[in-house]
Amino acid sequence: PTRHRSQTGYGDNMVRRLRSLPNVEFLGPISPEKAQEVIQEAAMLLSTSEGEGFPNTFLQAWSSGTPVVSLMIDPDSVIERAGLGVVSGKIETLGKDICALMESHHQREEMALRARKHIVENHSELVVVRAFNYAVGNNCAI
Repeated sequence: PTRHRSQTGYGDNMVRRLRSLPNVEFLGPISPEKAQEVIQEAAMLLSTSEGEGFPNTFLQAWSSGTPVVSLMIDPDSVIERAGLGVVSGKIETLGKDICALMESHHQREEMALRARKHIVENHSELVVVRAFNYAVGNNCAI
């Protein structure tokens, strides 16, 4: 390329757009404690990322019993396999998936129970310490 273009203010423009939406409450930077509180009170966590490893926000949501609606990310297919939310797969179905889950309190409650159970069985401190000890060959008693 022979030309170079610089752009600034994308973040500011995005914030203005979000604040102008009547159904969006833009919180801006918040503490980790406040983030957990928001996730816990939410009907679902929406992930629009197209590429990521294992988002910590998924663990935050599941530990609070909050289902995850993900556009593309489903580490080891755990969302679909364990029934912890919905993976839309494409932007065209994301809105429908959100609406369907919002309309089914019962389905969200079932996902919440499975999510909390999944955290206890797979991500609790005891499980993580055992996996760590196994990985490093430590024979510490737990």
